[in-house]
This record gives sequence, C-alpha cells and structure tokens, in this order.
Amino acid sequence: MAASETDIVNDALGRLGISPVMALTDSTKQAQFANRFYESTRDEVLASHPWNFASKRAVLAQLATPPDFEWSYAYQLPTDNLRLLQLNGYDLGKVRDPWHIEGNRLLTDAEKAEVRYIARVTDTTFYPALFSEALSLKLAAKLCAPLTGRFDQPTALMQEYDKVTGPKARLSDVFQQRDKRRMAWVDSDLVKSRLSGGF
Repeated sequence: MAASETDIVNDALGRLGISPVMALTDSTKQAQFANRFYESTRDEVLASHPWNFASKRAVLAQLATPPDFEWSYAYQLPTDNLRLLQLNGYDLGKVRDPWHIEGNRLLTDAEKAEVRYIARVTDTTFYPALFSEALSLKLAAKLCAPLTGRFDQPTALMQEYDKVTGPKARLSDVFQQRDKRRMAWVDSDLVKSRLSGGF
C-alpha cells in the first residue's frame, strides 16, 4: 500500500526518535514543523532526479508576444513544471537549439517546443517506495535541528539520502524504460556528411 503524507512524515520523525503525528494539521510542535517543510522538501526531492513516475510530456504553446531581444520565440511552461529534462527529443545538455528559462517561460530560437519534464506530483499513491524513502530522509534532515537541537545528525541523513537518490534511483528507473532517444551524434555534421557521400 502506498504511503500517505502522514506516513512519510512519521517515517522521518521515527528516524529522529520523535513521536508520530496523527495528521499534519495537529497542534503538536512536530506536526507544525513537518507541515512547514513538507511541500518544499517534496518538490526538492522530485527535482533532484529524473524520476520516471514524475516525468511528463507536453507540446508548449508559443506565446503571441516574442521576447524583446536575443530570442525568437517564447513558450509557456506547464504550471506543474519543476525541472525541464528534454527539448525536442534531446536531453537539455545536448539540445541543438539554444534555450533559456525566464520566469515561467522557455525562450529559444526553435520553432517548436516539445518537452519532457519533472512535474509536481502531490498524490502520494503515485510515489514508489524509493521516492518515499528519499523524501522521508530529506525531511528528517530538515526537521532534525528544530525538533532535536542536534546539528550533527542531518549530515548522516543527507549522506543516506544521496545514496537513495543516486545509484539506487538510477537502477530502479533503468528497469522501467527502454529509451528510443536520439543520440547527439546522429545529427552531427560528420554523420550527415558521410550519409551524403561527403567522405
């Protein structure tokens, strides 16, 4: 069964040796701090890794008013966007067209903008166990000092968090996909030249 927000918070509190809460709306100190940190921490953990469950695709709408200078087109980013992953079929680090994010707009010279991005997912029923664990660890690291007065434990919690969001998360996602993503070299000048008989 998927963990609820309260389950995730209580897992974080349990790591600190603190009593659980019945709900995030409780009047207890731990519930108040957890409520304060939960949403921002959730978004941080979502944006920290290209989680398959949070990946979405969209064809962005071109805005009627182009940027005043430098860029040819402006596109409206999705309201739930936390982190852009791909533009027009390419990972952002390998995109052929220059681009820039300014506020809630994507600026580029490309005549279209098909994107893959990490979305803000608030429904915990979609969270895989690994994500819930990562969120619990990072939340525990943030709650540690205000609730226990200890400043050494967050370091250990963040080290554990890095292990979860690093190799474990990558391995988990690998078994849930088989990309047909274009490699950067496919459209390289060398390959085009060879295909056209230039060499």
